[in-house]
Amino acid sequence: MPRLARNIIEEAKYYHIMVQGIGRDYVFDDDDWKGYYLRCMQEKSNTAEVKIIAFCIMGNHAHALLKAEKIDKLSKFMHLTNSAYSRYYNSINKRVGHVFRNRYRSEPIKNAIQLINCLVYIHNNPVKAGIVEKAEEYRYSSYINYLTQKGIVDFKEAAKLFDISPENVREIMKEESFNNWMEHDDKEYESKEDVLKELMKSFNINKGKLEDELLLKFAIEIHRRCGTSYREIAQFLGVGRERLRMLVLSR
Repeated sequence: MPRLARNIIEEAKYYHIMVQGIGRDYVFDDDDWKGYYLRCMQEKSNTAEVKIIAFCIMGNHAHALLKAEKIDKLSKFMHLTNSAYSRYYNSINKRVGHVFRNRYRSEPIKNAIQLINCLVYIHNNPVKAGIVEKAEEYRYSSYINYLTQKGIVDFKEAAKLFDISPENVREIMKEESFNNWMEHDDKEYESKEDVLKELMKSFNINKGKLEDELLLKFAIEIHRRCGTSYREIAQFLGVGRERLRMLVLSR
């Protein structure tokens, strides 16, 4: 049995937050973008005096479990983080305007059971989306932080709540999360292999390289139906990442 959260939840302020790309756009589609958002989180957590307990950066949204002694510190952290990332994202993509959908969403954690359920839910996001088979295979989740004992998680703060040893965190991940924690999308994703097979048949293609027009159509359809990032699609289709990226940006 895992050694779960200690009974000190009510003595502090813990929140589950979610941010989502405007129009559900994939504002974290590139691995470099995910990494930059994590750097923003790490930098601004010190400025705003917020502790990072858990996180997961997906393609079009991100989850985090945070500690903030006051709600205004949480608001400051989210504003600084999202503003810094928005400037970066707009600069990289040569665009202007909002990057995130409305204000971030937040939900207070009221007890130890909620905290553990939230932790498990956040770390299982990539598994639920069909991106990986096991949570530890996903690079942009704090689950890897706990398994390696490295990363932007505030381990000192987390240790006040539960045994943060890799062995115990693995046991915690076996717990079932019963809450739907601010679902961003109820869509069931399809297998990219099945979608590709369907597209190949539809366009009467047996083999060979895809021309730009078809490549873009295939990529957009796989992206939409499978929830797969364009970086992963480029690798899956055996094409250059930059080639596909430029096609997507020019549509």
